[in-house]
Amino acid sequence: MSQVGKGDLGFKIKTISKLLTQNITNSITSLDLTSSQARVLGYLCYRTKRQEKVYPRDIERDFRFTHPTVSGLLQRLETKGYLSIETSAEDRRCKQIHVTKRALEANQQVLDQLAASEQRLVSDMSGAEIAQFKNLLDRMIQNLSASNSASQSTDQLHRFADETERETEDCGC
Repeated sequence: MSQVGKGDLGFKIKTISKLLTQNITNSITSLDLTSSQARVLGYLCYRTKRQEKVYPRDIERDFRFTHPTVSGLLQRLETKGYLSIETSAEDRRCKQIHVTKRALEANQQVLDQLAASEQRLVSDMSGAEIAQFKNLLDRMIQNLSASNSASQSTDQLHRFADETERETEDCGC
């Protein structure tokens, strides 16, 4: 049996993940955003472009955040000028979230950085190699999901992958 180390697939995948995260973190530092704030802002921009109304309970549900976490996150984003929170015209008990022009611009910068990072990631690969690599990654995900006895986590992986793909195409980080 071989020794697990730097040549291990898991180690290489984790290294790529860390490098991508560092690239994104460095790019959003100038925007005065944390990674959680950038993710929520991307979600809000995506929903806004689809002309959907968004309420704090939507963020709680979709991100599985607690109410206090969402309240604090939204307060900080509002203070930074990325959104406004107003009482809903339909239901005065609810607070509706509206993104600002600054939020849309910041989200576009994050999306541009994500695209640039992915381009650097595959810069010396052919289209066929990229397609094959994506296929191999999908198979690895499937293999690990199949060996995982909790089908809920498999569903979560698929939902996360679907949401990530949709958000990247349409407008969400």
